[in-house]
Amino acid sequence: MSEETGDGTPDIEEKSKAPWLWGGGIALAAAIGVGVASSGDGPNWSSNEAARGTTEEKAAETAEAEVKKPEPRPDPDVRGVIKPKQESTVASRMTARITSMPFGKGQSFRRGALLAKFDCSAIRAELKAAQAAANAYNVTYKTNVELDQYEAIGKNEVAVAKANLGKANAEANAIKANLTDCAVYAPFSGTVVEEIAGRGEIAASGQPLLTIQSGGDLEVELIVPSNWLTWLRPGADFTFKIDETGADVTGQITRLGASVDPVSKTIRVTGNVDKTESLVLPGMSGTGLFVKPSDKPAQSAAEKASSAAPAKPEAAKSEAAKADGRQPS
Repeated sequence: MSEETGDGTPDIEEKSKAPWLWGGGIALAAAIGVGVASSGDGPNWSSNEAARGTTEEKAAETAEAEVKKPEPRPDPDVRGVIKPKQESTVASRMTARITSMPFGKGQSFRRGALLAKFDCSAIRAELKAAQAAANAYNVTYKTNVELDQYEAIGKNEVAVAKANLGKANAEANAIKANLTDCAVYAPFSGTVVEEIAGRGEIAASGQPLLTIQSGGDLEVELIVPSNWLTWLRPGADFTFKIDETGADVTGQITRLGASVDPVSKTIRVTGNVDKTESLVLPGMSGTGLFVKPSDKPAQSAAEKASSAAPAKPEAAKSEAAKADGRQPS
């Protein structure tokens, strides 16, 4: 409290203290503001440096990933199916009863194995009759030739006998050829896929009997985008991931399709399937994985510089000494 003089005016000493109090308050407020700013509201240089270091590490990791060789990646459009290289439908070439079909559905067979046999007893009887008629015409012809030597028969009768003998032989040979159709043999080694006819049935000429396919040699048919024709060629490697088992099999493209589908802009390609221990059956589907030329890593600048750098003088001197047959000094 300021003391007042007798006439009611403040003391002069109290007036002289007021400016000092105001100045001290302003300095204190400034100090508090600086402390608050340094505590959190101002720039944090250590945090900025840490963020800059993290960014540089991420950039280095990104550059390393770009140089690293990429793995084959699936393309959802590249779908395919496993197929046998050879597939055939065995049919009957005659109308006869089936007497034997040794192999059933799913059974394997060797090339040349008997697949179906027919009852050919009637054809064998016809063959015997045709052969007997041919023998009779042969006797007639020989007799006429002998009589012709004594001029006891006309030349015309000898010619007719010869023609009849030729006709009988031809008929016998035709019936004999039909006997080869009494049995059907496997054209290649494979497996029976489907039994269309059964033992005891009467098979008509041209009726399908069995569906067979090669068992060991498999291939895959893929549908790829048509713009891949700019780089896809026979011999290109691929990996085929099978949907049913999840296994990966490898192979090489063997041939390209003859035409492009104008609607889907795709083309069919075919490739071999390498031997594998995984279960691979015809009809399995999956996804093809390719490494496109654009996916292959480019040579880094450091590698290019090292490959293009000239050989060191010491190395060149050593090579020259070896060429001269002496050791470098």
